[in-house]
Amino acid sequence: MTNPKDVLFTGSVVDRLLDVAVAAHLPTTPPLEDELQRFARVMVDSQTVMWMNPLDATAALLDLLAEETDTPVFATRPAAYRDKLARAARDEPIGDFLHGLAALVRELTRVVPPGFDELPMSQWEAGITFSQTCGLTEYMRSGEFDDVRAAAREIAGMDHPDCQWRIAGLGGELQRLLFMFPRPEAMDAAFAAVHGPTHADVELLLHAVRTHFAEEH
Repeated sequence: MTNPKDVLFTGSVVDRLLDVAVAAHLPTTPPLEDELQRFARVMVDSQTVMWMNPLDATAALLDLLAEETDTPVFATRPAAYRDKLARAARDEPIGDFLHGLAALVRELTRVVPPGFDELPMSQWEAGITFSQTCGLTEYMRSGEFDDVRAAAREIAGMDHPDCQWRIAGLGGELQRLLFMFPRPEAMDAAFAAVHGPTHADVELLLHAVRTHFAEEH
């Protein structure tokens, strides 16, 4: 029987961090230190996230979990969590690994995350920070439409008349991208390591969203 408390280990910030640590062992993945900086950048990007789960609280949770690894309680934790933890730690004692991970996360509370020009987004970071833009601009260029302008108009009106949620959020995300990266080369640099949106696609889709709200609402 699944314990309701298991989600703390298999569906929370702990699980996300272990995913990052496991992936960092792959030869094609950036080093753990870079991925943790991206993780911190995602966290501090949202005041809501930081209010609910600040980085120093995340570090403290990792330390608490490290302290139970040598106790009988650890054997009662979900097998999926213990397996992923072992893969993340590799040959290092898992308690030491968790304490070390906590120290790295805690250090990130003392520094400003690097800019996108210094550390371009990874695929997972782009998919979280600009989730609608990445997904919908890719759909816009998927080949399902003969004309990208028609595709942009279709996307802008796809939730009509209930556009105040997803489409309004999309408009905000698109506008934010253009404020952050006013020049095409700056946006290209930020998404250099991933398949991301182009400056032209962002402008085109934002124009479609604005036009839809102006004409239909």
